[in-house]
Amino acid sequence: MWQQIAPSFIMHWICTAILFMQATTVVAGTIYDFNLVADGAVIARIPGVSNTAYPSVIRVPSWIAPADRANSSANYYMYYGSHGGKHIRMKWAQTLDGPWTDFDLGGTYNGQSRRGVFDADADATREDYDHVSAPDVHVDDVNQRIIMYFHGERPSTTTSGGTNVPKRHENFVTTSAKGLNFNDPLHAGGETSHGPRSVTVDDITRDIWIGEDYQRAFQKNGDWYSISKRSITNASPNPNDPWAPLAGNPFGEAWTRENTPSALWTNDASAVQDNYHSPGATFLASSEFANHPRNPNPGIRITSNGSSERLNHVGVNLLSPDELEVFFYVRDDPSDRYDDIYRIVYDISDSDFQNWTVARDAMGQVFFDVVLSPEEVVSAVQAVNPGADPTFFADPVSLGDTDIFVDDDGSKYLFMSYVSDVFGGSQGEGQITAVKLTIPTDGDFDFDQKVDGFDFLMWQRGESPNPLSTTDLAAWEANYGAVAPLAATSTAVPEPATGIMLLIGMINMLFRRDEVESRLQ
Repeated sequence: MWQQIAPSFIMHWICTAILFMQATTVVAGTIYDFNLVADGAVIARIPGVSNTAYPSVIRVPSWIAPADRANSSANYYMYYGSHGGKHIRMKWAQTLDGPWTDFDLGGTYNGQSRRGVFDADADATREDYDHVSAPDVHVDDVNQRIIMYFHGERPSTTTSGGTNVPKRHENFVTTSAKGLNFNDPLHAGGETSHGPRSVTVDDITRDIWIGEDYQRAFQKNGDWYSISKRSITNASPNPNDPWAPLAGNPFGEAWTRENTPSALWTNDASAVQDNYHSPGATFLASSEFANHPRNPNPGIRITSNGSSERLNHVGVNLLSPDELEVFFYVRDDPSDRYDDIYRIVYDISDSDFQNWTVARDAMGQVFFDVVLSPEEVVSAVQAVNPGADPTFFADPVSLGDTDIFVDDDGSKYLFMSYVSDVFGGSQGEGQITAVKLTIPTDGDFDFDQKVDGFDFLMWQRGESPNPLSTTDLAAWEANYGAVAPLAATSTAVPEPATGIMLLIGMINMLFRRDEVESRLQ
């Protein structure tokens, strides 16, 4: 009799029953577990500066010879800066565990010995930058160059022909052949055919305004996109010349900005937030977020209004051609209630980036997670090194800027700034450390730290890592009911209900392994 009933119908009925029975067990949790890098060592803290931040890490590509590196043993570069500095800094290391050693290019230009890898004060045509910071660095294997997006601010002026040049507090781009010198080749000893991309009108030259400040860029199908603070999205309109100035307005924003508010904005978030910024900021300002089961402060919304509380600097990582992880922290939240690092997943499957939105699970819930808390980091540091000296080991009370680095073996690392309990900091910044991110449990296809009916539904729909495979099904069966470690403030998840276990038994009775395999052939 059972073999005469459509297997998909039976599976759908069983999944529905499982999900119904589990509806009250969803609790706050995190998608990732983590391991400290170098036991939680402090990687960077600029002496006398309270806002060391903006890590961006690359593995030095093989096409850069050892003799052309910061050190012949260097395999990794971490670019970083401070909120008010005039140069981009860099450290190198042989392994991610360190030690990390500062690099300064050297050579005197404009009366200034060049610091780090890009120094505005060493360039007479750029010394009017109020600050440069927030490097976002990419390896371009095709063209064998290193690309660096950076943030800066320059004053307004007027060209000799009367063209207004507005003050810009935005993002720009520069390149280097070896990753060590991003300076202008004409004015600060940069490399030929590299340096900042600029445009000249009459007698005024300005670096091309690429997009919103604090960009984290990525490529999809050869096209450049970026996510910035408030999760603002930009896209290059020209894949053949991604850094060309804006046609008709050379001092305008070169990359197109997303501006397609959804119904969630119109009907909900707009009531509490002044302006539309992005799908991510819309979700955080909505009642949907206020009531989300993983909101650490139930009932509270996060708005992005002016320079006050906001979804701040981000890190991004492509999970697939259709999904993008956006990591972020919250700035200026009252009493720092949101002092962790968080993650939203974007659905970027549409060919038009104006239609990108927050991704949702099979039940329509937005993928939002608490990734890491300062309490978890402190606990981990103290566990491996009781009484650790915060001069050398992380002691965060609030987390900040993030960079997601995926190594050649697929290992994923989170480099982050933080405010120190002892040394202080400002708005999530002050020093830099790192952790390795791991997925805790096989069979957890929706990454909610539980292996449950939601994961079986994803397998049934072909949304597990190996779609409709017996290996993924076996992982789900073997780990059903498992719960990965939760954040320190989370509550325990009850053991699976007896009724659910009976349903699992029904699955095994109705669909023997050989039947599943034959259906997949």
